Amino acid sequence: MIPTPEAVQNVPVCMVQAAHEYSLPVRGLVSIWLTEGGRIGTESRNTNGTTDHGPFQINTVWVNKLSAEFGVTQEMLTSDFCMSARAAAYILRYEINQANGSFWDGVGHYHSRTPKHKYRYISKVYQNSLTF
Repeated sequence: MIPTPEAVQNVPVCMVQAAHEYSLPVRGLVSIWLTEGGRIGTESRNTNGTTDHGPFQINTVWVNKLSAEFGVTQEMLTSDFCMSARAAAYILRYEINQANGSFWDGVGHYHSRTPKHKYRYISKVYQNSLTF
């Protein structure tokens, strides 16, 4: 499934469930999916040597943490849409909590804690949230 604003009309049930489970707005999670632009099987190399995996482009740093703490594998995050959505919801909730409950800071930290990257990402997610 390639994320497009048109695809939002048929948001997978597992994404809605993940958003609900982690007390997130579905629109926020969908907007991250649209912004990340990944799909099942996507593996994107980063300039810092890490790799982003699957529909929600879960970074190697998170893959290692999710694997160690919950047994979630790189393969699961790369090839299982629902597992990728659930991991993204977990990461977003974690980052919101780390940001003292700030949704937008959590969104920015989902991508990067470096201000220039963080704020650019927030802007992209926000713009994507206006498309549906």
